[in-house]
Amino acid sequence: MSQPPSVPQRFLSEISRHLTLSFTDIADHPLILGIFGPPGEGKTFQLRAALAALRVHSTTINAADLESDRAGQPGKMLLEHYVVAARDIERGTPTVMVINDIDTTVGEWEKHTGTVNHQQLLAQLMHLADSPAHIPRVGPVRRVPVIVTGNDFTKLYAPLRRPGRMKAIAWLPTIEEKHAVLLTMFAGIATEQTVKELCEHYYRLPVSFFSQLKVEALGMMASTVLRQISNYEEVVRNPARYATYIMAAASADSIDLLKLAADMVRNGDAVHRPYLEQ
Repeated sequence: MSQPPSVPQRFLSEISRHLTLSFTDIADHPLILGIFGPPGEGKTFQLRAALAALRVHSTTINAADLESDRAGQPGKMLLEHYVVAARDIERGTPTVMVINDIDTTVGEWEKHTGTVNHQQLLAQLMHLADSPAHIPRVGPVRRVPVIVTGNDFTKLYAPLRRPGRMKAIAWLPTIEEKHAVLLTMFAGIATEQTVKELCEHYYRLPVSFFSQLKVEALGMMASTVLRQISNYEEVVRNPARYATYIMAAASADSIDLLKLAADMVRNGDAVHRPYLEQ
C-alpha cells in the first residue's frame, strides 16, 4: 500500500482497515467509520487522497445534498446512493459511500431534530448500520463501507454512534503528522528548516491556514508574472501553461514565510487567535 502525499500513515491505516473488514464482511464490524475533528484539518482532502491511493471508487454525499423541501427526498437519495455503490461492488469495483459534514445536517441541532427529513435520514442510516446487506423493496445487496466526516461527534444521535454501528475516530494531527503534511505542501518553495519552524510556531492552526499561506506566498513570489497577465481569455484557454509560469517564478524567488504567517495571524486575529490560545 503506497502512502499518498499529505496523508499521514495513521489516517491511511484507519481507512484501509475499515475497507478491508467491510469488503470481507467480517461479523460485528461496524458499517460506518466516522472521522471527526476541528474544521480545516484536511479530513475531506485526506480521505479523497487515501481512497485514490487505494484505488477505491467513492459515491459522495455532501451536507447540502441532504437538504430538501420535499419530505422524504433526502432519505430516498441516501438509499439510492447506497444501492448504486452496492451494485458497483457486485460488479467487482471497490466502492465506498462517503457523507461529508454529517453533523451539520443529521446532527441533533435545535432546528433539525424534529423535521421529517432529519428523522428519515436517521432511520435510513440506522437500518443500514443494522442490516447492511438487505434493503427493503430491493432485497439482498453487497455490503457497502460508509465513511462520514464531521466536526462535532457529540451532535450525532447517540444510538447511531454506538459501538457496533459506527467506529468514530477523532482526527487531530500530531505535530509530526502536520510537519509531514507541510513538507509536501511547501515542497519547492520553502526549505525543510522553514517548514519545521512554521509547524513549531503555528502547530495549533489548522492545515487550511497553511494552505492559504502557500497561496499568499505564491502570489507574492510570482507578482511580476501576475502583473504581466492582462488577457484573461488566454489564461482561461491555457490554464496549465500559466500555472507553470507562476510556479516557476515562485520557485526562483524567496519570501519570509514566517513573517507572512505572522502577518496573516495578525490580520485575521479574530479567526486565528482562539486556536493559538488553546
